[in-house]
Formats: sequence, C-alpha cells, structure tokens
Amino acid sequence: MQPARPAVPSSHRDLDPLLLFPVRLFVMCLLADLHWYEDAVLANALRVKPTVVALHVERLSAAGYVSVRVAGRRTKLRLTPLGLDRLTAHVTALQAVARTAAQLVTSRHGAPRSPT
Repeated sequence: MQPARPAVPSSHRDLDPLLLFPVRLFVMCLLADLHWYEDAVLANALRVKPTVVALHVERLSAAGYVSVRVAGRRTKLRLTPLGLDRLTAHVTALQAVARTAAQLVTSRHGAPRSPT
C-alpha cells in the first residue's frame, strides 16, 4: 500500500498560461508598481534583446495585461489593473503549487536536506 499523497491543489487551474513563460512573468513583475517603463529598460533588466521583450509584450498587450504607449522611437509599458490581478492570481497559484511540491518531496524523502 502506497503512502497517502497530498491532494493536488485546485490552484493549478489558476496558473495563467501566458505567464508560464519566464520573460513574460518577469516583465509583469517589473511592471507591478503600475508605473510606465521604457521597453529598453526592461530588456536591460532582464538581459535580453528589446526585440525579445517586444514579442512577449505583444502577447501580454493583446490579453489586456499591459498598456503600450509609443512616442517616436520610444515604447513605454505599464501593467493594467487586469494584468495586476492576473499576476497576483498566478503568483498565488505558484506558491500553492510550490507548497504541494514541498509536501510531496517531504513525504517521500523526509525533511529537505541543506546542501553540503
């Protein structure tokens, strides 16, 4: 007989498929203060090319998560209220998934060991 497993949380349904891409998640996190930022600043912070940020921002904008303002050659981005709600729900769901994963690991292997 196998030991009882912790139930998989329903929060996995709250994970936002758009935010499962690390660049998108980190863009959203950098914009979480709801201020306007230039896309080049975000690209620099993420250490990726501006074209990479632009591709992901296009998807986030289409979903209504990010507002985009273009003035000449400058593109500014800001998280929308919907984007902040989805980011918050996604991070909360990730925390629940991490807690469940920790419970599964602990139940199978005992308490986590610190690296030596």
